[in-house]
Amino acid sequence: MADSLRTLIGGSNLSIPCVITFEAFKVLKLICPFCRHEHVDDFECLDSGRADTIRCENKDCNKRFVFLVRECLACGEEGAFTWGGMPAPEALAALFCEHCGVSLNEASQEAEGEGTAQRVQ
Repeated sequence: MADSLRTLIGGSNLSIPCVITFEAFKVLKLICPFCRHEHVDDFECLDSGRADTIRCENKDCNKRFVFLVRECLACGEEGAFTWGGMPAPEALAALFCEHCGVSLNEASQEAEGEGTAQRVQ
């Protein structure tokens, strides 16, 4: 291919950069806390921001488990968390972003504080 490009540009030995780009699609995965089966949310149809239940797709398990999808307000990435039963408030308060490491509870409080400050101005 390099030879054919040299012919097209008059035989010079110019260096022609080749950039290949691709887009990686991020898929949200819920892992069953009982059997570790992965439930993939290809269509991003799971509710975000509140705990809900879902049934494991693994026919050998088929148990209901709790999941929570939260967006990190610091970096914008979504994270999925799962439990065998409804999590205690302490467990929810201890959640952190898997991407940037920020406490999801702290990021949420900071955003609320910023929103309040903006309304007062």
